[in-house]
Amino acid sequence: MSAFSRGLAGFLHHRSICLPSSIRATLFAPRHQLVLQRSESRLFFSSTSRQYARGPGVGSAPRYPTSSRNFMLNDPVLREVELLKKPVLIYKAPRRLLRNLTTYGLACTLVGGGLWTLQWRYELPKDLPYFVGPTYVLVAFIMLAIAGYIFSAPVGRCSSIEVIPTLRGPTQLRIRAKIVPFPYPPEREIIVNLANVTLSEKTGQIVAELKEADRARRQNISEGLEGMFITRRGWELLARFIEQKWTSFFLMFKFNVLRFGIVRIEVNDQKWKVDCSGYMLEEGRAIDRLIPET
Repeated sequence: MSAFSRGLAGFLHHRSICLPSSIRATLFAPRHQLVLQRSESRLFFSSTSRQYARGPGVGSAPRYPTSSRNFMLNDPVLREVELLKKPVLIYKAPRRLLRNLTTYGLACTLVGGGLWTLQWRYELPKDLPYFVGPTYVLVAFIMLAIAGYIFSAPVGRCSSIEVIPTLRGPTQLRIRAKIVPFPYPPEREIIVNLANVTLSEKTGQIVAELKEADRARRQNISEGLEGMFITRRGWELLARFIEQKWTSFFLMFKFNVLRFGIVRIEVNDQKWKVDCSGYMLEEGRAIDRLIPET
């Protein structure tokens, strides 16, 4: 049989028949390689079947405690909490006293303007066109809706987030939050397991974008124009000034109206706001490692 195979191989090579690569590999491959591959596949399936027959609890330790222990030892925040037995602050809200006063002042102004517009609607002369009265009502309700949106901005915010040590059991967080930014009622303190907290999105990229926006807003527009001709320098300064003001207006609209930079953290089916412009440990990377994203 082996002589016949050698003769067939020599005849095919001698005649230079063009065959596909898969057929040539099957015809001219040594027989001991095929036997070895079949034996390895039988060994793999037999070992796999024995493992499933034995079950996960026999002959091997569970993986979850080991992996969680390794994660605790590798993460610098959890390792510091474990070694020093002290809380580690990973987030603190920025001071917003003046901004909150400005926000509520604008909201109250809009509420007053909306109510005054409604009063004007009923004091209009009778001989005006029919659409004037409904227009006043529509404008008044738009102003009241904007005021309500502004009132909700400082509501339900986290004051701080800390990782606290525990004697036994899973890692816990201490979250302080305020429903409204007033001295009364006092802020709430929530102790929750780390596994029961989720973020709406990661904070690292948001913190980086906030820093870049602040850098662009504070950038010196005359930088790099020292040796330029005075006429060209004047045009370049004017172009940079317009671009910087437009960028600042766009960023202000994005941060204040669209509320960019606000991440929501969910704790026990309640959502609280985290302001990424405040203090973030490791520029937000610590929170991103510890708290998963929904």
